[in-house]
Amino acid sequence: MKEQHWPGFSKLEALGNDFVLIDARERPFTAGVDQLRRLADRRLGVGCDQILVLESSVESGALCRVRIHNADGSAAEQCGNGMRAVALWLHQRNEMDEQAVLLTGAGKVHVRMEQNGLITASLGRPDFSPAAWGKPAPADHWEEVIDGQRVLVRGVSLGNPHLVLDLEEAADETQVLRMGEFFRDHPRLPRGANINLAWRDGRDRVVLRVHERGVGPTMACGSGACATAVVLLRAGLVDSPAAIRQPGGELVIHWSDPSGPVQMTGPARHVFDGNLKPEEPDRP
Repeated sequence: MKEQHWPGFSKLEALGNDFVLIDARERPFTAGVDQLRRLADRRLGVGCDQILVLESSVESGALCRVRIHNADGSAAEQCGNGMRAVALWLHQRNEMDEQAVLLTGAGKVHVRMEQNGLITASLGRPDFSPAAWGKPAPADHWEEVIDGQRVLVRGVSLGNPHLVLDLEEAADETQVLRMGEFFRDHPRLPRGANINLAWRDGRDRVVLRVHERGVGPTMACGSGACATAVVLLRAGLVDSPAAIRQPGGELVIHWSDPSGPVQMTGPARHVFDGNLKPEEPDRP
């Protein structure tokens, strides 16, 4: 029987959105859904929102490919905060200078180290077509009646699907959980979606809570912040740049060209390194 390779890992976070990074560029790392869930479990494993697996890229110009798994073991196409965390990790290892290109399931992400210690990631051009983020429909928005209240729902894809709800007051954790439950098996969302609950605190600031697909409520969501900003910018409700405030901190989103990419800027931190070990068989 071939011996399993148990690699080292790095724990990183970006505004409290936390990750386990595994470098599989020299030796492949394969794990089943149950193993990934255990690794992401905050009591039984390392604990994280997403697992980021670095792989070699054959595509010209890309420094590496990043395979993304949610805490429930499912695959994710994009992870904005995760790409900034990967950039920090590569920069600290002297594998990238000021900028690089990372390859994800959603395509190329351009990352850049800023002078003030922050990191910018460009997630590409938002796609508002309903087929990109859900089932084909006549429009990219609709109304839902949730708990007796009418709510306008807008959709967008940043490589992964998002819904944005523009609320009259900031959402609390109970509301985040309720909206995540409401939209979990929604017929318009065959691939699920990240649910972004936004409250506009002026023309340049938004308070945001996110229920991430495959994870649940998180301290921050990078692609969710970008999705929220571009939806509200497109509707003429905020200006660019927009500061998106989440429980873990603030991201600044730039999107001045409707035909161009959306960029986010914020911090990331390398927390610690460790080594994975085989699971011991259950004791009787």
